[in-house]
Amino acid sequence: MKGTNVMQIAGNEKVKSCPILKTKRFDATLLIMQQGHQIPPHTSSANAMILILEGRIAFMLNEEVTILETGDVFSFGANEIHALQALETARFILIK
Repeated sequence: MKGTNVMQIAGNEKVKSCPILKTKRFDATLLIMQQGHQIPPHTSSANAMILILEGRIAFMLNEEVTILETGDVFSFGANEIHALQALETARFILIK
């Protein structure tokens, strides 16, 4: 991503994914979700954390919904059922 400003990445996709850094122990990805788009309930095999860079999302974890806004950080464990919905177009970093 040499010379690319990740905050300016845009497109027509409802969810856009842009790898930031990947090592044997760490994986960071920038995700951009268009307003109204949803990621249905699923699980992940790793503990994870999200950092909201811009916008608002509704984050469902084990059937409890938390509204996350710019600057919020939220973590969750491996194998926990979670889902997301963009209340506004949102940019966030997913760290596993």
